[in-house]
Amino acid sequence: MKGWMAYAFMAFTCVLHAQLDSLTWDATAWGQHRSNALSHELGRLLVRGGHIDRSLIDAARLAHEGEMGAFGYTSGVAVNWRILGPWKESNAHVCGSFQFKSLGDVRWTPELFDLAFAGNAGHLGRWDVLDGSRVRSGTWLQAAIGLEGANQNRIELGLVYRMQSTDARIRNGHFYVSEELDFVTGYVRGHVGWAEGGSWGLATNAEWHFLRAEAPFAFHMRLQNFGFVVSPDWTELQVDTLVETTGLTWTGPGLSVESIAQSAGASEVLSTANQRFRFALMPFRIDASFEYPLGPRSGWDVQTQIGDWMPVPRAVTGYRRAIGKQWQAGLQLVAGGWGRLRPAAWARWRKPGEHAWMLFIEDPFGWGSKSAYGRGITLRYQNL
Repeated sequence: MKGWMAYAFMAFTCVLHAQLDSLTWDATAWGQHRSNALSHELGRLLVRGGHIDRSLIDAARLAHEGEMGAFGYTSGVAVNWRILGPWKESNAHVCGSFQFKSLGDVRWTPELFDLAFAGNAGHLGRWDVLDGSRVRSGTWLQAAIGLEGANQNRIELGLVYRMQSTDARIRNGHFYVSEELDFVTGYVRGHVGWAEGGSWGLATNAEWHFLRAEAPFAFHMRLQNFGFVVSPDWTELQVDTLVETTGLTWTGPGLSVESIAQSAGASEVLSTANQRFRFALMPFRIDASFEYPLGPRSGWDVQTQIGDWMPVPRAVTGYRRAIGKQWQAGLQLVAGGWGRLRPAAWARWRKPGEHAWMLFIEDPFGWGSKSAYGRGITLRYQNL
């Protein structure tokens, strides 16, 4: 029995090796998180628990600078492949990709942060706006197949299976406490929704590359995960209520001290909506990059990314240089996304005709400082 298993394993290895020799492929694994207001130390305490020092709260309040607070993360693995032989005696090649991705986005108003962590002592006599505060996340698998033409231009159609999806949002909300502490009013209209099971859908990936020998520059456009999913079971908890109090007397539609005492308040304030089918767009992303040579061994790069639930576009610019015959490295500045300006660095090692490795680190200082606001790492292998 063991002999047959060893023979089957050797046969499988030979077939796999033969198949890999007939195509080119690359694999990328990444993970990053970023915030414009929450430091590593404060974020760790919020997730794992522990004593939150007042200085951490004050530093986060200053970091908001009057803007919406934001936190985002993304991680995953992607594999792209292309068959070396042409498809049906044409110049096109069959190509495809596989992707596993997890994405999350959290946003909040500065007023909501203050109310949650510092109380309303400094907010008396002013309206606190809660509009736009949101939490959403998703995890999905995608398998796609398509065609690749000249200059590595390609288009793919993929099947998507979204394993997990949540969405919570305050559409409209405000809170007010009078300076005399004799009047309080608050209003919230929002929802919390989640998929009871998996969701299926379709998505398109596309790339277009401008590469010309006579042109002194190169331009690239990429579209990822442009499509939709259908959730067979979507549950949504909705809230739409106004709360007011004068002195110790509570009034307002749907909520009062009396209704709470009778255990009827929650059912009047909250309502549940169940949708048999829910159509939703995928969190797609568009990348545009520009490469300009500064010399035979150096160049300047600019890249812009939009989508992926990022609150603002992400912009990257930097300098790259070849070092010897096998190494290439670069230094970059990154702005936008879920955070403000930060540095990045990358290095690529290539063995001509065989393979190449690339390592990209976003915000290297974030890996050793508790006061940093994010970190990221990307590792890529390319079969040449």
